[in-house]
Amino acid sequence: MKRKSLLDSFAVMRWLQGEPGAQVVADLLVEAKDKHERLLLHEVNLAEVYYLTIRRAGEERARSVGAQLLRLPIEVVANTPEILWQAARLKAKHPISLADAFAAATAISLGATIVTGDPEFRSIADLIEIRWI
Repeated sequence: MKRKSLLDSFAVMRWLQGEPGAQVVADLLVEAKDKHERLLLHEVNLAEVYYLTIRRAGEERARSVGAQLLRLPIEVVANTPEILWQAARLKAKHPISLADAFAAATAISLGATIVTGDPEFRSIADLIEIRWI
């Protein structure tokens, strides 16, 4: 069985900007390309990367980044009722953003390890496996 890793927007932004932790994401992309690893990204986190890029670099750059991400060996995960309700429960009970709740709910639902450096995930570290960058 292939290992599954799920990127949150924090990890993707680190990779895009060449910041600390970027190499972990780069290595996961290589493993996903070589079919040793499933690399996932929830659609809400993809939208978060898009809007953050608009804010930081403009809409033209965001379109370029969005197209780049969709060409990579990353599976974009759409909402399901299970993920939706799990995200709502996580958001209701823990001090995390809604986008982080969707990432965590997706990781829980699919049995994936979340890849992040976002300190908000500390509040739910007992619920999911985290690979800290």
